[in-house]
Amino acid sequence: MYTVKRTRTVSCQTASSVDKQFTEKSVQCDNHILNSYNRDRKSSHLTYDELVENYLGNNECIIKWLQELEIIARSVVCPQCQNLMVLISCNDRSDGYKWQCRKAVNGKRHKVESSIRKGSWFDNSNMTLTEILKFTYWWCIGLDQSQIISQLKLSPNTGVDWTMFCREVCLATIEKKTEKIGGDGKTVQIDESKVGKRKYHRGHYVEGQWVFGGIEQDSRKCFIESVEDRSEKSLIPLVQKWILTGTIIISDCWKGYINLEKYGYVHKTVNHSKEFVNKDGDNTNKIEGHWRQLKANLPTHGRRKYHYSTYFAEFMWRYVHKQADLFWVFLNDAKQLYNPSNI
Repeated sequence: MYTVKRTRTVSCQTASSVDKQFTEKSVQCDNHILNSYNRDRKSSHLTYDELVENYLGNNECIIKWLQELEIIARSVVCPQCQNLMVLISCNDRSDGYKWQCRKAVNGKRHKVESSIRKGSWFDNSNMTLTEILKFTYWWCIGLDQSQIISQLKLSPNTGVDWTMFCREVCLATIEKKTEKIGGDGKTVQIDESKVGKRKYHRGHYVEGQWVFGGIEQDSRKCFIESVEDRSEKSLIPLVQKWILTGTIIISDCWKGYINLEKYGYVHKTVNHSKEFVNKDGDNTNKIEGHWRQLKANLPTHGRRKYHYSTYFAEFMWRYVHKQADLFWVFLNDAKQLYNPSNI
């Protein structure tokens, strides 16, 4: 995130009076927000109307809610005197509040200010908290980027940037939570595919990126990685990285998999030139369906090869959390990545 914050020179109220006002207003928000939060988390999915009605009423309630979720800091230490800063109301920030310290150190009073967004998912953006939360919600439910840009009246560049920020959260989360799949008695289907646009004037040649992936047969555990080629030298290390030894691996008859049993796996194959299910009932239908879903969800315009890792991460993130409310999942993941308590 690299946009510049808005700045307007307008005076602020005194810390003591405002802190009291914020506390009083927050108390009014507390019961409504926390009751709504508990209710919404227990319900199937948060609707857009519920988001607006329960959480986006005004800046005081939004800030209190985000503090309860620990997405923005509940307290901030002054870097000069190490005392807690005070949250004050002001008109020179779009959020209506900022952290300030005006304590005296060695008889000399200082003035230190800090954004309530510092270190958070909202840091360094000109968009309001409401706009960012709406963007995040709509992105999570799969609304088209152009529609989000239109609804929020954003510039195309801002819309593209925030879409990428969302994908980066998915990528960081997937990388952080990486764990091997499979194990003794478990079955993993593996396959490789090429994503890209077919050049029809060149016969069946497909430009794009090779990807290798695997998926557990009886769960939603999966992995997808870009790979330079389909050679054994490229594929075996990825199998070892992602799949536990002892796993039953089902694949097609590609030569890159021919030595899997030497590495501690039980290897079964399906010869797709003759059949789609072998005599034992083994097949690779699930991983092939995975590729169809992945390709259907890739951006149709402005696709860049160097962004493929984020496209794949978003797909896996959505796939793994398909049954969950993605908005709540995303807020939690963003909190882990942009942790304001670390500032």
